[in-house]
Amino acid sequence: MSAKYMRVIAAILFFASGVLLCVARPWQAYAQTGREGSASGRTDQPQNAAPQAQNATRSTFKPARAISAADVQFPLQTTAEGIVVFNVSLSAQGEIKKIAVLQDVPPFTDVAAQSLRGWKFAAASLNDRAEDSEMLVAFVFRHAVKLTTLPPFAPIFPTQEYGSDTRSGFIAPGILSVEYANYPPSTVAAGAEVVQVSLNANGSTGDIKVLRDMEGGFAPLALSAAAGWEFQAPLQDGKPVPSRVAIAFVFSSRSLNPF
Repeated sequence: MSAKYMRVIAAILFFASGVLLCVARPWQAYAQTGREGSASGRTDQPQNAAPQAQNATRSTFKPARAISAADVQFPLQTTAEGIVVFNVSLSAQGEIKKIAVLQDVPPFTDVAAQSLRGWKFAAASLNDRAEDSEMLVAFVFRHAVKLTTLPPFAPIFPTQEYGSDTRSGFIAPGILSVEYANYPPSTVAAGAEVVQVSLNANGSTGDIKVLRDMEGGFAPLALSAAAGWEFQAPLQDGKPVPSRVAIAFVFSSRSLNPF
């Protein structure tokens, strides 16, 4: 074999080894990266660590609630009926700081406000830390004996001004429609049957519980009426949040009705 032929073969072998080396290096780097990614928990797939971390640290908000309610006496010598609505501002200790009238219906507003000052509340909490808060309370006055057609109800939409001194950015829930509770047929009792409605963040009604009960079959009628109310969810910094609304159904006595 001539020297010239040997040089050609050597050149071919040198070129072939170079090509193999170029192919092997990227594959080796890819394999090494894959092993390192597996060892460190990192891959080329989309990561979900951030959403998981956000879910783990998501704030837990619990709305304010009424703990107990005082009785309310139906004013005598009036044929009127109607619904009084308050926005109650609470301190972090659950004490009443301010009572704002959202719907005024004389002569019922004064007696409702007087009763409200005797109620007990628990403030809202964020991540188990109590904070200043607000709660909507409605008083529904209706005679035991049907006297006239029930007055129409105009929807109530609270604004920021009612709670600007308690929770910045909070707007209380709105009341879109209402129902009056019927008076039980087998009693002459008078007073207030009070229920508490839990609202979901979308404004839908959740649990409804009796807060103050009267003997004589008032509770089922009050619960049924409260279930028919429709609400607009409250807002915190423009975002819907859960809430609670207390409703006091106040009745006159059939035996004392002077009309």
